[in-house]
Amino acid sequence: MGLNKQTQSKNAVYCFQGKLITATTEKSSTTIEKNGKLYETYNSLEGTISDIKIVDGYEGSKDIVISITDFEQETYHLQFGVNSGYFRSFSRMFPNLDVTKSFEIFCTYKEEDGKSKSGIVIKQNDSWVRRFYTYENMGDCPIAIPVEVNGNTTYDYTAQNNFLIDAISTKFASQKLPF
Repeated sequence: MGLNKQTQSKNAVYCFQGKLITATTEKSSTTIEKNGKLYETYNSLEGTISDIKIVDGYEGSKDIVISITDFEQETYHLQFGVNSGYFRSFSRMFPNLDVTKSFEIFCTYKEEDGKSKSGIVIKQNDSWVRRFYTYENMGDCPIAIPVEVNGNTTYDYTAQNNFLIDAISTKFASQKLPF
């Protein structure tokens, strides 16, 4: 058994407080520092989806990695946690996204009543992609289950996340043929 290098670290992209970020070594007017490391910030990422994977994330959690190939054939790997607002917003609009066509993805972030809320919005064909699953109409998607922990209400998204992962995998596999 030999040592293996992580192959997807090149062009790794993450969402952080409403920006897309990539690791960098040089400070500039658009870099931020997070956990002692420098990151270059971007407003959006544009291209087509070339692959989607669910991978092991931080401390036993699961992450989604969306490989997006831009017009110059450079591939970027956008990664975020399955238990995040980024995943919830992406996965709920994914059924309305045409994965065979180019799109532009943006991260969002706001603080409201002392709580931070993150998400993703997508623009395709000069229009914003609407959510397929909404709070008012989740359709066949399971709802999050309220759970009380230490006197505070939190939500268990396990069944919902599993359903959305399956829906994303199925749709992507069926529409991937042109790639």
